[in-house]
Amino acid sequence: MAYQRAKKMTEQTDSFDDNEFRQPAGKPKKKTGLNILYGALFVILAIAIVFLLIQLSGERKESAEMKATLELQKENLTRELNELNTQFTGLKGVNETMNQRVDEQKQKIEELLAIKASNSAKIKIYEEQVTSLRGVLKSYIIQVDSLNQANLRLRAENKDVKEQFDEARNTNKELEQVNKNLQGKVEQAAVLKALSIVAEPIDNGGTVQKKMKKVQKIRVCFNLGENAVAKKGVRKIYMRIANPSQRIMVKSGTETFDLDGTQVPYSAMREVEYEGESLEVCIYYETTPDEVVSGTYYIDLYLEGAQIGTTSFSLK
Repeated sequence: MAYQRAKKMTEQTDSFDDNEFRQPAGKPKKKTGLNILYGALFVILAIAIVFLLIQLSGERKESAEMKATLELQKENLTRELNELNTQFTGLKGVNETMNQRVDEQKQKIEELLAIKASNSAKIKIYEEQVTSLRGVLKSYIIQVDSLNQANLRLRAENKDVKEQFDEARNTNKELEQVNKNLQGKVEQAAVLKALSIVAEPIDNGGTVQKKMKKVQKIRVCFNLGENAVAKKGVRKIYMRIANPSQRIMVKSGTETFDLDGTQVPYSAMREVEYEGESLEVCIYYETTPDEVVSGTYYIDLYLEGAQIGTTSFSLK
């Protein structure tokens, strides 16, 4: 358009030269030369203007293309920064130190996204920062992968250790059960038994009496069997006599021993020295006339809370 405008002005100049500066017949030639000079200068000026307009139009076009290129570069860098931001976020995990480093890089990305890049110098800085962030991301990926591999190894080792621990614990439980069973068997084997128990009503002379009026004592004799695993030393044997009315015969209500966690009264007690060998023992209970009645009497023997024998006898 600018070129057409200049061409029109040139045509008008040519017309002007023909009409206005045409030398009348009979005028001097000097005036005609000046007109030609002015016309030439005007043409040169018009051509210069057209050239400048064309050059200005080209520069504007080049500037617009440059601006579009910069905007495209900025858009690409912004998109890449957002992708980097997402990738950095994906690196966060249970490692606090790595999480802190990732957050620092994400902060740098946020700062870069806030930059209004408007020229090639800023775009270059933009690109350098993005290149640096790529390198950091690559380094972090390697570190995270190394940490993950280490964690996998630790988990595998922990699993092995846990399995070994569980196996050892199960073995210990089995051993404890075996030990408990053995201990129970030992304890059971260690329990003494009163063998060959004989309970008799007697008088003070030791003669067995069948009539209740002559009974002055109750004698219970038995044998503590041989037992190599039983506890040795002084042992206390308790005797409980229940009369035909099922009342325990006692001298006082204060003489008791522990039976399954309960204090119960006993009729008589004797301490013996047991050394693992067979031992003959007799325990006596002195009766009173009003205690002896007709019927069946039941005798239970206890050694440290465990019943070791029972028997009975009858009076008429």
